Amino acid sequence: MTDNRRRSTLPRWLHSRWVLAYGVLVAALLLALAAGFVAYERHELQASASARGELYARVLEDQASRTFTGAELVLSTVAETAAGYRADQDVERLSALLQQSIQTLPFLRSVSLVDGRGRVLASSSPANVGRLIRREALLPAGLTAGLGPLLPGRDLADLADLADLVDLADLVDLAGQPAGQVGPSAHPAVADLLPLVRPLAPGPDGDWLVASLNPGYFANQHSLLLDNTALRAALVSYGGQLLVAAEGSQRQAGDRLVGHPVFTQHLSAGREHGQAVGAGIDGDAVFTAYRALRHHPVVLLVETPAALLHDKLQAIALNVAAGTALLLGMLGALAALAWRNLRSHEVVSGDLQAARGSMAAQHAFTDRLFQVSPIPMVVKDNDGRFLRINKAWTDFTGMAPERLVGRNMGRVYPAQLAAPHEVQEQMAMASGQPVAYEEQMLDSDGLPRDVMIRLVPYTDVDGQIAGVIGCLMDVTEFREAAQRTLEAKDAAERSNAAKGEFLANISHELRTPLQSILGFSELGTLRTRAEPRLQGMFGDIHAAGQRMLSLVNNLLDLSRLESTVGEIALKTIDIVPALRPVVAELRHLATTRSLQLVAPCHPGADGPLWARADDVRLQQVLRNVLANAIRFAPAGSEVDVDWGHGADGLWLTVRDHGPGIPGDELETIFEAFVQSSRTKDGSGGTGLGLAICRKILAAHQGQIFARNHADGGTVFEIHLPAGLAPQRSGAVNAPAAPAASAAA
Repeated sequence: MTDNRRRSTLPRWLHSRWVLAYGVLVAALLLALAAGFVAYERHELQASASARGELYARVLEDQASRTFTGAELVLSTVAETAAGYRADQDVERLSALLQQSIQTLPFLRSVSLVDGRGRVLASSSPANVGRLIRREALLPAGLTAGLGPLLPGRDLADLADLADLVDLADLVDLAGQPAGQVGPSAHPAVADLLPLVRPLAPGPDGDWLVASLNPGYFANQHSLLLDNTALRAALVSYGGQLLVAAEGSQRQAGDRLVGHPVFTQHLSAGREHGQAVGAGIDGDAVFTAYRALRHHPVVLLVETPAALLHDKLQAIALNVAAGTALLLGMLGALAALAWRNLRSHEVVSGDLQAARGSMAAQHAFTDRLFQVSPIPMVVKDNDGRFLRINKAWTDFTGMAPERLVGRNMGRVYPAQLAAPHEVQEQMAMASGQPVAYEEQMLDSDGLPRDVMIRLVPYTDVDGQIAGVIGCLMDVTEFREAAQRTLEAKDAAERSNAAKGEFLANISHELRTPLQSILGFSELGTLRTRAEPRLQGMFGDIHAAGQRMLSLVNNLLDLSRLESTVGEIALKTIDIVPALRPVVAELRHLATTRSLQLVAPCHPGADGPLWARADDVRLQQVLRNVLANAIRFAPAGSEVDVDWGHGADGLWLTVRDHGPGIPGDELETIFEAFVQSSRTKDGSGGTGLGLAICRKILAAHQGQIFARNHADGGTVFEIHLPAGLAPQRSGAVNAPAAPAASAAA
């Protein structure tokens, strides 16, 4: 009554349930504020990055425009005086004039005067004089003046040398029209150049001036301005040709940018400057600021990596999260303290009442559980007398509770059976710890049974050991089953050893007569050339002998792998030199079957791929898998081989375009003498090759499995753990330790 009256005087809003609700509401408000602040900081970081990128783009665009304008101004100045020197045929003085015109202009490599036939008459670079240059090799089709595409070479003399190897008129134009690509990626050169052409007279037969611009000058400007920043700048033509690559970029000058958002979304819509978000030049996520040059078909790109903003935002989010977590912790502590103070008296009173009812219910439940337990159980005092016995104990021993209660085992069992149990009971009570042991007891039929008994001491109200609780489990059948299993295991091991010995012996014994059969069949084939029918019979004998020899060799490999003879020596090697010869070896077999064997040719396919492996056994695996693919692939198709690094180590794949393998057989084909139901009737084979491959890879701590490709055919995947590359300082690799046999 007192508690009820006190509770009624408290305001309703101070109830414990409302305190918890208030805490949740305030926590939600704090989380919302933290999320809003992070979102605001994200917007500010993006706005700052965009403004910074636009500023750098504006500065670099102005520098590039002034550079191109300066080059045009030089051509205009030279054009005014070149006509007089041309009329006087004073080429040497004109070359001297051209040299003076570019002495203070680092962005110009040379200025040259070319006649209508393409002959260089005068040039600031003596190496260019006398060279034959076609105007269409410097400009896209249809243009007679302006800026040309990026060309491989330092000056016009290099272009003349390339003319014997490739038609320079097939260059990619600035408007992006498709034509053959000739650039650094196709013909590596020491440097690149950008041609700027100005005709001195209209018509194709008039003289024209060519200025060779140095793309490296623009790269130096970008590097000086963007030094100590994470920004990257590049100069790109309207057609998407990369004229000046960003420092540290994976792209090279002369590459085409396909699908870049600046060209596909912005420039195509007529926007000559702005921002673009998406994949950058190297394919990573960036914020791109771009500006098109005012008088030339060139675009200046400045990229800000999105990862930079992400790192800054992550740091801000971590600080906000830490502060929010601290506030939430303080709020939770205050709410918990208030809730506990309001609920303490009520909770304690309720717990006391619940405890009284629980104790009575638990006592009844424990007694019922003791009686219905299927495990025989007894309770004894410290003198070993039976106090309580459950029904399972009575059923096992055949002794009623009234016969046992108040007596110890020595009075109801023979002394030789009771003594070991009494000793264990005294040990458990003396140590105060549970004791488990195995002994024999008589069952209800008076027969001895092997039982596992566990004794647990219990205490009285004073904490003193008052006796033990015992339970037993009949393990007689388990012991008999274990003995039978051990005997069966020994018999299986003897049988397996005999099988391996038989396979090894019979394989060796069969090879000798097979060699004789093959030798005599070859001799018969040679000596019966005049009798085609008889020669065909000898050929059939030789082919059958070869198939049988292949089977015997596989049996021999299988028996070796299943015995200690087939140990594999692992050492650190580059597996690429071991794989390449196997591909070359089987390429002729693929050609005879009208197949094309496609070897890996992507970057990094020539390694190195370091692994702890046995190169001979690894070649055997690839040879077996490739031979299967060639055997089952239809004529006119391809067999693809590839290898490389993966997240879990090294991988190697072989794909054919054959009939495939049923899904429920993708694992069984790796068992000995098992073949796919789709190929075993038409392509031959013994069914041992893939089983041997799996055992070899198991010894390498690797694996092999098969899957069906979505477009048809089967893909075999081989995985190996990657190894450490050997030290370059001349340190010798660790000695190769023989791996456990495949059977192990």
